[in-house]
Amino acid sequence: MARGCAFITIRGRRPPAETRRDCYAYTCRRSATLIWSCILLCGPARQPCVPQSRTPAPGAGHVVLQSVDIRSDEDGGEFRLSLRARSRGASWEIKGKEAGALSLSVDGLYDQHIFLVRGPEESIYEALLGPLPKGNHHLRIDWDRSWAPALDVSPEILQVQAAALDRSHPRNERVVRAPIIYLRADTIGRFSDVPLFLYCEEEQRVRATEVVYTVILSNEDGGTSTRNLLARWGRTTDIEWCYAYDREENAFVDRFQGRDHETFPFQGKYLGMHPILYDVARNNIFADTPAGDAPVRVRLVPVHALLEGKARETVMDRFPWIYPIMAKEMIREQKLETVGDPYTPRPSDHRNYAYVDFCSEQAGTALWAEVQLRGSKRWYRSDHGDPESRIGRSGCVRTSVELPPGTVPSDLKALRIGCAGAPLSEGETPAGNPAAHLDSVLQVFLLDSDYRPSPSLPGRNIRRILRPGQYRTLRLGE
Repeated sequence: MARGCAFITIRGRRPPAETRRDCYAYTCRRSATLIWSCILLCGPARQPCVPQSRTPAPGAGHVVLQSVDIRSDEDGGEFRLSLRARSRGASWEIKGKEAGALSLSVDGLYDQHIFLVRGPEESIYEALLGPLPKGNHHLRIDWDRSWAPALDVSPEILQVQAAALDRSHPRNERVVRAPIIYLRADTIGRFSDVPLFLYCEEEQRVRATEVVYTVILSNEDGGTSTRNLLARWGRTTDIEWCYAYDREENAFVDRFQGRDHETFPFQGKYLGMHPILYDVARNNIFADTPAGDAPVRVRLVPVHALLEGKARETVMDRFPWIYPIMAKEMIREQKLETVGDPYTPRPSDHRNYAYVDFCSEQAGTALWAEVQLRGSKRWYRSDHGDPESRIGRSGCVRTSVELPPGTVPSDLKALRIGCAGAPLSEGETPAGNPAAHLDSVLQVFLLDSDYRPSPSLPGRNIRRILRPGQYRTLRLGE
């Protein structure tokens, strides 16, 4: 358990550096005599203090919705916060009414935002609180009206629960080390590229444990085009690994995904054991130091995911509320055709697509999917004939095929996977013996009228080698 040490700081003065070093959190309360009473939790040397800003007073765009008292029975106590809430009148596709935005403060200090992205649907929203010093604390939940100024109905907080985490239990290590993510400055107040979900994967080795955290964001404003997101990834959300660590018996090494999608050692600050990350680019890569003003952050609870033999997009299948947000953000940002036309490469309503997961190992090749409907000889292609819209990576992946509006699962007749030589960069030589080892098709599904995944058509093992110019065809619904 962390060692507690207390001191009093008079306005404008701070304790000596030797007293402040090696700390990982402190909170301050202001008294009527302008004396700040601070509690300092001393911890490992790699966990520096993270100062926090004061919460805007009610009236500065904030409306107090609820206040809750929380008691921490130990120094450094951490909590799993659960809100049952809804935001009547909110709709993700309508600008100015996207969602209710909640601003949370602890003991008068800003802690995080929670976005009620599921609108009027009564839902559970989870977040992390802490570390907190031993004793009583005050949680305040405000409605931050600046995010959705046209939303004139106050969000409803129906229930608040704060469950203390047992930090000594091994299963909670990946929770108390979950990253805190600051939103990119140009997304604040816009409900664009919003961090929606955090999952982690864990691999046990002989002497070490590796944990990788991945965040699902509502979209990406830069980087891959919308048409290629659908063709090469089968989605318009952005899925990015953000932070990872390796822990051995006597060593701890952590890293993050930074500029140009490269991996860098983490050298930033922590809150407790939570690393602080900053979204700094329009394609949602991260930095361990702020590039400018970063006033808004989220503290998502990581969900453990087992993705061996699966496309990582299947995490969205487990939490299907992500799909309507993905689809409706495209409507709000006017990135879709008004009337879907599968003969053009421009994206359309996400309910017009068949989503296909398959697994392969590729060498010098690129794959795409095609779907045929009953009563037709036409094949609809995921790549629309564009070599840059094909999938050249190995593993289990997802693509999507645009179909005529109104298509339902029973209309699907056949699926085929096509193979071509991979596009070459300038000066690059082709592979000597290009081939794709197509292992399996995992699932094929559409979205229903509410943008939720319909039941998948059965997958199938294939285990066939495809060379450029070859196809593998499967009958669907048989």
